[in-house]
Formats: sequence, C-alpha cells, structure tokens
Amino acid sequence: MCGNCNAVEALPSWLSCLSLWQDAAWRSTADAQEAPTRDPGPLPPHLHTCLRAQQRAILKSLRHIPDTADDHDADDVGPSTNTMAFEQLRDLLNGTVTRGEGNSCLLIGPRGSGKTRRPIIVRLSGHAQQNDRLAIREIARQLTQQTGSSFLLEEDEDKPANDPFTDPENPFLDTSDPDPAPAIALPAPAHLLALISMIPTLPRATVVVIDAFDKFATHARQSLLYCLLDTVQSCRAGKGNKGLAVIGVTTRVDTINLLEKRVKSRFSGRILRTACPGRLQYWIDVARTILTAPIDVDASDEWPTRWATSVEDFLRQDTVTESLRVSYALTRDVDTLRRMLTLSVLELSPTAPSLSVSRFAATIVAQRCPSRFPFLDTLPYPAICLLIAATHAQTSGHDHFTFEMLHEAFRDQVRTSQSAPVQFEGGSIGMVRCSREVLIGAFERLVSIRVFVAVVPPSISTTREFVLHRCAVDRFEVKKAVEAIGQTSLKKWFSKA
Repeated sequence: MCGNCNAVEALPSWLSCLSLWQDAAWRSTADAQEAPTRDPGPLPPHLHTCLRAQQRAILKSLRHIPDTADDHDADDVGPSTNTMAFEQLRDLLNGTVTRGEGNSCLLIGPRGSGKTRRPIIVRLSGHAQQNDRLAIREIARQLTQQTGSSFLLEEDEDKPANDPFTDPENPFLDTSDPDPAPAIALPAPAHLLALISMIPTLPRATVVVIDAFDKFATHARQSLLYCLLDTVQSCRAGKGNKGLAVIGVTTRVDTINLLEKRVKSRFSGRILRTACPGRLQYWIDVARTILTAPIDVDASDEWPTRWATSVEDFLRQDTVTESLRVSYALTRDVDTLRRMLTLSVLELSPTAPSLSVSRFAATIVAQRCPSRFPFLDTLPYPAICLLIAATHAQTSGHDHFTFEMLHEAFRDQVRTSQSAPVQFEGGSIGMVRCSREVLIGAFERLVSIRVFVAVVPPSISTTREFVLHRCAVDRFEVKKAVEAIGQTSLKKWFSKA
C-alpha cells in the first residue's frame, strides 16, 4: 500500500488521540476553574443558635430519611414499582385488620429500595434473633409491651423454676445492675410455641414483620416459620379472630426456594417487589430535603435564606455532583448517602458555617474499599498484555483460562497489528512482539501477586501452561490501568473487548 493510504487509515486513530487529549485538557481546565462554595466568613453571633438548631434538624432527618417522590423517570408509564407494591401491601393489611384475615407475603427488593416501613406491630430480624427461641421470646416481649398483658401462665407463677424474672436465658434481665428496672414477664419455654396460636385472639390485629427472612430459613426445621404460617393459614375471617399477617422482608430473590416443603405449602405465595430509584436526581433531591430540614427555633428571614443559598451552592459543585454520581453507580442504597452527609454536617461550626466540599469528598473516599491492585499501571508491558487478553477471554464467555489461551490471543493481536500497522508521525505504534518465555514469566508474576488465581488444585499430570486460572481484577480496573499507561496499541486492543 502507498504511504497516503496508510495516512488515511491512521487518520481516525490520530483524531481519536486528539479527541482524548482535548477532553483531558478540558477536564483539567474545568477542575482548575471550579468555583468553591461561597464562604460568607464567620457566622454572626446572633445566628449561632440557628446553626446549632439546623445541625440538630439535619441529623434528625438523617436518622429518618424523609420520603421523596422519584418523579424523574419519564420513561415509566403508570405507577412506579414501589407504588404498586405499597398498594398491594396496603390491601393485604387492610384485609387482616378490618376483616380478621390471615395473610402472608414476601417483600423482595435490593437494599435501600423502600422495603422497611415503620407502622409495624411486631418486628423480627434474622440478624438479631439467630434462633427460634430468641425470636419467639422477642414476639412475647413486644406483645407484652403493646398490649399491657403478661403472657405468663398462672400455673407457672408459683414455680420458681419457671419464673421469667429468674430465668437465666431471659435476654431482658440485667443481673449486674443492683437496682434493675422492672423486667418483662416472658412465657415459660414449654409454652412459647403456644403463644403463636393465641395471637389471632388478641384484642386487635397483629402484623409480624420478619426482616432478613432468608436467615430464618436456616434455622433448625424452620419451626418458627412453620408455626407462624400455619396459624396464618388457619386464621379465617368471621371466626372471631382479629387477624394475623406475616410479612417477610429480604434481598434474596431465591428465598422461596429455601423453604421446606411443609413451610412452603402454608405460605400464600404472594411476592411483592420493590425497586431503587432510577435516577441520580433522586439522590440530589433527598440530599436537598435533608440539608434544608426546618429548624425548631424562631429565626429571622436572614438564616433560612442564607442557609438555603449555602446548600444550593454546595450541591451545584462539580466535585459534589461527580461524587454522588460515582457513588450512585456503585450502590443506590440511601443509607450510603446518609453516611456521606453525616460527617460534613457534624463539622459545621460558627467559624465554618458552610458545608465543605473537600470534607464531603474525603468522606466518600473513606466509605469505599481501597483497590486491591492499585499498582496495575506499573506492571510491565507483557503483564498488561496478558491482563487485556484475560479481559477478552471473559468477554467471550470464558471466565476460566489457561496461559496457552492468553498466549494465543496475544499472538493473534500481534499478527493483526503487524499486518495493518498503525502509523503516527512517521513511526509505527503497533504491538510489540514478546517471546513465549517472557510471557510465561509475566504470567507467573501475575499469579504470585494474586491477580491470576488458580481455580483447580495443582496436578503432576497437568503442566503449568494448561492450569485453569481466573482473573481477580475487573474490567474497569484494567481499563484504568491501560488508560494510565497511555499506549495507543494497548488502548486499541482493549477497546475490541
């Protein structure tokens, strides 16, 4: 081919490099020109009380995240997923409370998708009640608190062995306190299971919410779930019952498959699903609502205007927006946003009355796990080539690979690069050929630093070139390393994946 043809073929690559350079220059200029949050200076003494009141209001709002409508998904037609789940749950509970029905359902959704609701009568958690005995005692404790009645049977009151106030397994007694508060009477262990069958006969309907429902499926024989769901199934409207509803809350979509056959047969089969907000703007709206929580002291118009302006300046910063965007891409749990804002709010003071962008960015960095392999961009050329080849293997559906597979992929890329060389400013920037011995050395180094991990035990019948491995580095980290190295040939090869 003539030189002009090579120049024409290299034009898209040259334009791509120019575009990347311009983009990097624009970002650098934008970062340098980013306006800091307006700092009005120390707060006047007459506004110190308002600042402290604002801190208290924000921290209270952070403890109980306010409900904020997610109206930014214009692609949705009709009610949102959470709205439909709420209406279905409301209808189910309405049947339990007003008609005395026995109902059960499973509420499934990722963390931060709005599964947890406050107006619940009895709450259990698989993280706290790690066996059925603790769970049913917690039921007795909460029912005693809310009904004002003791569930201790009369024939046991005269028996010291069954006295709940001397029961060593009573988790609500503090034996180290010389002047303990009045303890809660709990039923004797022999009568714990009988407590569940009497729940529908209580003066009002009962709703049992079981958080981490999947962990209760790991309990021995799933006895508590069986008794609860069996009581729900036998509870019928119009039979003098006040109603019982059991609502399981979990993040696992396969929870129904964890139930034993006898437990599953007593479950209603209702599964309600929730979903996290679909737009970053939801997080920004929640942050704005939290940070502008109304204060509980009398204040002039000077403070609300001053504080609202400060919050808007804070949320408009490119650093804040980008930090929220990256965190939202990793997790949509609003609890993460709560942790990100807390430290910034706690550091407010009369000398620094505005939210700090640098503190907010540092808080986000502290919330994330450090990279396991921060040194990828310092690896030699052969090791980077093997990483790119492993990324291509994963893209092709081969999560496990051998050295021979990566070597073959590297040879094919070198052959392709040499048959159609890329020219830039008169010089070739194609792939560099490496010998097999050099690549084996790079492969063994990646294995030694745990970037490549063997998935099968070593065998004397299998040579090292044919041992299956997997890559412990995800595609995003490899991409960052390739971009940091800056070699066009490596970028072009990686982009093919």
